[in-house]
Amino acid sequence: CVGLCFCVPPGGPLAAAEMSICELPKAGLNLLVSGCDAFENCNVSQSWSAQLPSLPPSTQQQLRFAPAGAPASNASFITFGALLSLAPIGSAYYGYSRGMKGSLELFERLVQERGGLLVNGTRRPFRFAIVSDESRLDLTTNATAHAIRGLGADFMLGGFSSGFTNYAARQSYADKTIMLATTAATPSVISQNNLTFGVLPPSPRYIKTAVEAIVDAADACDSRLDRCWRGMPPRCRGATCRESLKAGFIAARTKFTSVMCSLGAGVTQEAGVPVALNSSGLPLITTVAPAFSVGISQEYIDDIKEALQPLRDEGVTLLVGCTYLGTGKGLMLALQQLGWAPLAVVTTATLSEGRIHAELRSTAPLALSWAAEYTVEPMVWHPSLSGRGTWSNLTSIEFTRQFQRANGGELVSYIGAAAFAASCSLADAIERAGSLETDEVAAALNSATLFEFFSNLTYNKDGQADEDMMVLQFQPGRVDETVVAGVANGRTVENLPIDLRHASGGGEPSLGPMLFPQPTWEQRACERRLHPGVLKAGENIEEIQCSGHGQCDMGGVCVCTGGYRGVDCEDPPEEEDEHLRRVLLTTVLPAAGVIALLALALFLVARRFKLAKRRRQLLWRSTRQPPRLRSKAGGEYHLFLSHTWSSGQDQVHMIKRRLATLAPKMKVFLDVDDLEEFGTLADNVAASDVVLLFLSRGYFASKACQIEYTAACRLGKPVVVVHESNENHGGAPLEELRDQCPDECRAHLFGSRAVVPWLRSEVFQLVTLKKIVAVVLSADGGEAATGKQAGGGDEIASVASDLSTHSRESRVGESSSGGGRRRSLAELQLERATMASAEAARRVAARAMARAPAKKECESADLYLHRELKPAAGLGPGPGLTLLYSRHNPGARLVASQLAATVAGCVAVEAPAGGATSVGGGRVLPLLVLNARTFEGADGEALAREVCGWRAAFKETVCAAERTRQRQEAASGLAKLTNRIEELTGVDVDGDGDVNGKCLERGSLSLSSNVHSGQVSLGEASGRAQPKHGGAVGEASERVRSSSSGSGADSEPEEPAGGVEMGRLLLVHMLEPEDDGCRFEQVMAQTPQHLVDDKLYSQIALPWFHAPDYRAAALAVLSHTLVKEGSSAPSSRARGGTRWWPSTRRAPATERRASGRLMFRRRSSAPV
Repeated sequence: CVGLCFCVPPGGPLAAAEMSICELPKAGLNLLVSGCDAFENCNVSQSWSAQLPSLPPSTQQQLRFAPAGAPASNASFITFGALLSLAPIGSAYYGYSRGMKGSLELFERLVQERGGLLVNGTRRPFRFAIVSDESRLDLTTNATAHAIRGLGADFMLGGFSSGFTNYAARQSYADKTIMLATTAATPSVISQNNLTFGVLPPSPRYIKTAVEAIVDAADACDSRLDRCWRGMPPRCRGATCRESLKAGFIAARTKFTSVMCSLGAGVTQEAGVPVALNSSGLPLITTVAPAFSVGISQEYIDDIKEALQPLRDEGVTLLVGCTYLGTGKGLMLALQQLGWAPLAVVTTATLSEGRIHAELRSTAPLALSWAAEYTVEPMVWHPSLSGRGTWSNLTSIEFTRQFQRANGGELVSYIGAAAFAASCSLADAIERAGSLETDEVAAALNSATLFEFFSNLTYNKDGQADEDMMVLQFQPGRVDETVVAGVANGRTVENLPIDLRHASGGGEPSLGPMLFPQPTWEQRACERRLHPGVLKAGENIEEIQCSGHGQCDMGGVCVCTGGYRGVDCEDPPEEEDEHLRRVLLTTVLPAAGVIALLALALFLVARRFKLAKRRRQLLWRSTRQPPRLRSKAGGEYHLFLSHTWSSGQDQVHMIKRRLATLAPKMKVFLDVDDLEEFGTLADNVAASDVVLLFLSRGYFASKACQIEYTAACRLGKPVVVVHESNENHGGAPLEELRDQCPDECRAHLFGSRAVVPWLRSEVFQLVTLKKIVAVVLSADGGEAATGKQAGGGDEIASVASDLSTHSRESRVGESSSGGGRRRSLAELQLERATMASAEAARRVAARAMARAPAKKECESADLYLHRELKPAAGLGPGPGLTLLYSRHNPGARLVASQLAATVAGCVAVEAPAGGATSVGGGRVLPLLVLNARTFEGADGEALAREVCGWRAAFKETVCAAERTRQRQEAASGLAKLTNRIEELTGVDVDGDGDVNGKCLERGSLSLSSNVHSGQVSLGEASGRAQPKHGGAVGEASERVRSSSSGSGADSEPEEPAGGVEMGRLLLVHMLEPEDDGCRFEQVMAQTPQHLVDDKLYSQIALPWFHAPDYRAAALAVLSHTLVKEGSSAPSSRARGGTRWWPSTRRAPATERRASGRLMFRRRSSAPV
């Protein structure tokens, strides 16, 4: 092919107006775009190639010809290339590109009507070469190269946005082709080369125009109150509204919007408005993802709300949004949902979009509705602008009408008008240059002074049109815009024809003042409460709010006038007394009741929390009040926790956590929480009242611990030593740790107080923690020593001393003054009364001091916790419990006697030589104490034999209980079978004189005359009643009854031999040397092997201590274990655990027969 190859389907027609073409490879410099970020900054590589860069196979490419029937010679055409997003699915800019394409089609038709473009006296045919960029940055340069070198474009029109035009202009410059940007406003995009021009003003001009208009409105409000919107200077928090302005910026993450906000911050400061700054001292600009259509989600609005929060926190009152259509809509809805109303809000490319008008009328979820009111927006063009274009010979109204007729009534936006104006500017330059040469057309553009209905297209030194802009604002209750600033060059706004008004969905635009400051959202909601939609013609929001009888204040409350009342001023005037009565009955009294209930509820909740908190704290046992500790300044502590990380860190963390609950006022030092420098350890010890040493494996080998305990010894600090003995948790024997302690510190660390153990059980941990708190309270002084409030005897003595001193001073004063003046009778009586009072006070003080206990060191027994485990009161109803111990078991007598004294209903009995069965009947619980002397020598052998006997008796008790349970189950089954037979036959089977009345009422069976109320055997009754079943039922019932009755025995639960109900062994392990305590491994080693094999130690041995407070805790644990074991003995589960009827929760009634058989009566309401 030579020139262009037109691809036609086989047998298909060749369209003259629009057709697809085949790509022809042309050599040139290809720029490839990749790696783009969110702000449209990409990597660009270049290479010279004989082939065009690749495009997806689905990319649309179009050639449009004008006029129709154009000559076949391609050389005569003038071709304008254009980049658009033609795919409706997946193209973010499709909505914008559709408006641009409609404008290009209008320009094509205009040129067609003129017969082409006039070049050097000759009309040349014209066509568009349109290539889709699919709204993809990486396809922008490829599509540009295809339009120029593939479709033969002589000049290029840029696509949508500054980011896309930035890279398209680079490719067109590489191909030595002029590009006229239609929607790019970023100055750096236009000024990057001398072949790129733009018809939109520089992006900072948008912000400058809007900010200057707002500043003028603030000055007008400050000068005259009636020029403030509804007289609302109170919304301005500064001395004046002008001083109250503080700007902040939010931008969509694209090149155009981000650069606009960045440069806009500078022009805002030039206008005299301060700008909020970030932590780096730069203008505070938050960003969100861009959205180009009105279809946004609540998640997107939430993202904008999150981006607005820093600006709100900085006190921004002038919010500038560098936005597109969807971002601007989301910004206004986010402000509404946040309830944040700055003094003024600015958006870009939002209110100027034709698609926004449908949102103002919509009531759908997330529709703008009245949220767009009061927002201002800079705008380069509006359909109502006056003036006729020099080249196009069209006005704004004529262009708008032609666009709507060609595009189904759609309203054209400024973007579509800009594309048309760019085409006119390029055509004017070609005709004035009389050439298609790039340099000559570029020179004609640089010297252009073309006036078009869009704007005055005169380009500055960077190739960008620098026309003044206007500012629009939506008025409350209206869907038409008000031009509030910026119309210049003698232009004004004209009334739109009625057809354009209906098509745009709004009314006539007008010139007017800016409404500043904008009201609060509460006030706007109040205004719209009765009229949420668009107002009718002639209606005014100021006249119809609050039912027309008042105005909404900033808090959203109707302030009624003319005597009207009610939430919306809907109630007419009425008598004052009646009004007060209604207010009292309907508002004041209910409100007071609600407030009183809320106050009561808050009081009860606070009291509940206070009691719950106190239940978790340690209290004085004498006063039931929490102990009071002196407050500590910074760097001072009540308790210092010294430990080694390798083996004691977890335990010390537990101690601090528990102390924070038990004694919240106690300030505890723990290195991982409070240590600032390693070298200050000794200073921290000095700043603490008490030092806790947690002894575990490796403690005395730690350098940090050495610093801590050495400082404690040197300073004489009170020390409490807590020992971890469990080797599985980092413990070590106490004797070994004592030997590792340096000689100079051993007396101070181990001689002052007994070592406190740290155990895994929470009961014994509480004892340890109480000991720690007691030591701290003793060291703290004051109330801690006695647990009593300050004052008392000392105060009484002080009062007595003061009285006595006063009496003496009065006598001395009298004797030294006045010479020998005789005193009056009244003075003498007063003196005697004073002396008598002083003497009485001294006697009272002496008695109080005699009764007051001497100060003593605080003990753990002085403290208690509401939830601590207390000894079990007793076994409850039922037979008592015998605690059996052996004379051959050292220490068992002591433990048994103390347990029996603690638990009511329990007696301690020494096992007789005859064995367990000779102690009498009832429940028996054997006790085995484990210490260093258990199972040693001859006593140990005798103890082993007794333990074997106890365990055998326990196993026999279990077996007897199981046999009883089986018999009771059989008896229960027999009772059910008997009741079922009575129900079916109406025969008194069990001889209780009662049959199933339900069957008798039915009359289904007749009783034979020989059936009396006496006893009838189950086999006979069932055999006569149901002969068709033979003797099966009777035989089966007899077998069940026989199995339940046993061999002539009654149905009472079977007991083991001797009547003794033996429980499992109660194991107690003595831990301390004073009680011959030892480690459990030693006990295991000296236990006979046959007892170990018999799983003697399958249950846990409970600890026993010599120290009184730990022994009290051990007794509490043992008492509860004793009660639990005594009430859950195997036989008691059979005898006491009666099976109840499911319907009545009662036991079945039974009675003994002389024959020894167990007979059942019908269900009874009470157990027998």
